[in-house]
Amino acid sequence: MRLRIKLQDILTERKMTQVQLSELSNVTQAKISNLCNNKFKELNIGIIERIAAALEIDDISVLMQLEK
Repeated sequence: MRLRIKLQDILTERKMTQVQLSELSNVTQAKISNLCNNKFKELNIGIIERIAAALEIDDISVLMQLEK
């Protein structure tokens, strides 16, 4: 199983850039880029919480899912 972050899909749907999300969430654009490209080794819960809050997401399954 692998955790997939669906952040790029969300940004595309909302016509939002990584830079805009960075400004709203106070998360660096580099970290957002890594999440968008699913290039991460560890997840920081605080970062995920700030991104979810900035995007007004209250169901974590909108942002991430487990894949085989």
